[in-house]
Amino acid sequence: MAENDTITIRVDDRIEQAIAALTRGGASATEAIERAIMESARRAAPAPPTEAMPGSIDSKTLSVRRKLTREQLLEFAERGYLVIPDVVPPDILAAANAAVDGQLRKHQPEEGHAGPHFMFPKWDEEPDLAALLRDTPAFELAEELTGDGAMEYPWQTQIAMTYPPYTDDRGMPHIDGGMRRKADEPPRTFTMLAGFFLTDQDGDDTGNLYVWPGTHRAHAKYFREKGPDAFTSYPDIELPEREQVHAKAGDMLLKHYMVGHNVGSNLSDSIRRTVYFRLKVRGHDATWREIIQNPWHDFTPLRPLVSSFEDNGESGE
Repeated sequence: MAENDTITIRVDDRIEQAIAALTRGGASATEAIERAIMESARRAAPAPPTEAMPGSIDSKTLSVRRKLTREQLLEFAERGYLVIPDVVPPDILAAANAAVDGQLRKHQPEEGHAGPHFMFPKWDEEPDLAALLRDTPAFELAEELTGDGAMEYPWQTQIAMTYPPYTDDRGMPHIDGGMRRKADEPPRTFTMLAGFFLTDQDGDDTGNLYVWPGTHRAHAKYFREKGPDAFTSYPDIELPEREQVHAKAGDMLLKHYMVGHNVGSNLSDSIRRTVYFRLKVRGHDATWREIIQNPWHDFTPLRPLVSSFEDNGESGE
């Protein structure tokens, strides 16, 4: 853009939401407004001619809007999860690890602990963790699955650690928010899980998340047949082969809420560190019954892509 060019900025509820989130994240009101305006201007500006390439992340890369490919959209739709490389730059990654160190000083596991260790700071309690989602391309990439402007920032962060040596021998997945709930209580559903790898988990048994690909569709079919009130225990479905999610520090995971998953083994020499955010589209909570029966309810952009592998009734159209 030339120096004197101007951009018309549409001030809408997304800008108001961004200002509120930035203020909660530790920015002053003035800083929040300036950053929200700059973000709106960046969205309005013409897209650069080239896209960022994995492995070359830096401050210039972050100024280039990254987009998911059709192949990535199809992978998420069919398998239910996607790892996107090089989303978090080194400075934000280092600050996030420092924030985890600070949380550990307050919530240290017992000496000799082996296995999972979770901490749940609020969004506004740890701005350097919120920055993983807010100050990288992550939120925009997630919204390519739901539609631009569809989602809200979360209120809570999860720090997931696995101390070695630990072997998980449960062999079964779970779905967050509904297991062992009472039938008259709404489950704590959400749209998708956004995970940020603070340590390398690129080999097996390094604390990797276990996932059962495609189970978001199998679970939805089960609840269409049994009814949504059957979501009080894990659905009785035929499970596919389990996979371990492989990623490097700085990569991001997007996982459909309904994909079965579990904590994985850590037989490495390092403590596994991952930060998770549970993302929701606006109005999600009021439609949980529809959501667990239709895997595409919150994923409008994916609906035209799923006809090649879905069962009748799965598209929600």
